[in-house]
Amino acid sequence: MSKIQVKLFPFDADSPEHFTRMVDQRTECGWSFDLVPAWQKYQRSGLKCIYWIALDSTNPSVDALVSKHIAHFPKEKEPLHDTATSIRAVARTPPGTSFHPVGHISLDTDNPPTRRLHLPIPEETVYWIKSLFVSYALQGAGIGRAAMDEVEASAARAPLCARVLMLDTVAKEDQHREELLTQLPGKPPAMSTQEWYARRGYRLIHKELDFYPDLDKDGKPLGRSTVFMRKDLD
Repeated sequence: MSKIQVKLFPFDADSPEHFTRMVDQRTECGWSFDLVPAWQKYQRSGLKCIYWIALDSTNPSVDALVSKHIAHFPKEKEPLHDTATSIRAVARTPPGTSFHPVGHISLDTDNPPTRRLHLPIPEETVYWIKSLFVSYALQGAGIGRAAMDEVEASAARAPLCARVLMLDTVAKEDQHREELLTQLPGKPPAMSTQEWYARRGYRLIHKELDFYPDLDKDGKPLGRSTVFMRKDLD
């Protein structure tokens, strides 16, 4: 079976349709749906480079996968169009191509909460991979892998010209802790995300307990560690 391929389309911060779809997908994800208005501002300024994840039309199963996604999320029946006039605050001519986004991902120029950690990373040419979301209806189809392949390639090209990619995720020993599973939404992956990223060449450079203020249902800290991982691009 051939591997799934995806294409990335820039999020149009000035499009009502793009805005509504992003809120819908962040609501499905369960996190940060209230931050989308701020993301619009950061997308315009180039602080964030948010991309929609769409299945490449060359995939033999594209129609079946899109139909499966829409069946689970009927509000996303209509396609979007590539109308963004800039990425990284650099002008582009949008082709108007139609596409069905089945997720999204962002490359951020900064991650302010991490500054206090004094991580061993350069001040420039580094981007943070943030807000990766793939439709829950399509998880396990290889879309996350394909999206990471594409975003890493895109990051290295102009206008981003990244030399280092960073990300953070839950520590592998915490992701499957029984007492945490009952407190968090969604089903954990069979392989921890830390191990999944390590297989892609990301190396652990720091671990921090309670970096994110995650609370249980009683308002108490979950006691979860976050790992920070780095990949140098060739």
